[in-house]
Amino acid sequence: MFELVLVPFRTIWMEVNVRRLSSKMLCGVLTTAAFLGCLTMPTAAQTLAVPSAPVMVDIPDAQEKPDPSLDYKIVFDMQTVGTTAGDMSPGLMKIGTLINTYEKYGVAPDHLHLQAVFHGETILLVVDEATYKARTGFAHNPNAELLQQLSKAGLKMVVCGQSALQQHYDFKSILPMAQINLSASVTFINLAARGYTRMTE
Repeated sequence: MFELVLVPFRTIWMEVNVRRLSSKMLCGVLTTAAFLGCLTMPTAAQTLAVPSAPVMVDIPDAQEKPDPSLDYKIVFDMQTVGTTAGDMSPGLMKIGTLINTYEKYGVAPDHLHLQAVFHGETILLVVDEATYKARTGFAHNPNAELLQQLSKAGLKMVVCGQSALQQHYDFKSILPMAQINLSASVTFINLAARGYTRMTE
């Protein structure tokens, strides 16, 4: 007995057009896929410190990996915001990825001493909803949930007081999880003297 299978015209059209892609376009697709493959999202069986962020993919025979015996001190110089007001900061996402990866390799949370310094335009990332809406026109701060997760994972957040004043921020609009320091410069200098490595995000 024969079974008649109907293939939608749209499906045939898509298959034909895919075959018409130039080799250059296909290379672009493959390059993008390879880049995205450097990060993996957690499966249901995994519990990550920062659930909204991915984890780095293992590299066989990599010479440098997170070392559980070391005590890490890192200060992040925050310099990136989302492409639009509705996008999360790629810098915050990278910090989450770093935390997830280090803990995946067995580095205990008490061996990760992390601070993020917000200054310039990045202060916008750590303000309340009302201030975010007033400054961007976007009703919700897309970084809110990620910030909560990062804070819970041990990231200390500080805001440059000088920069906040210059941009006319009300200190009360800064999220409670972030403390206000005298200035970003003083914070970086003090943390460097205490052995912190500075990374730009």
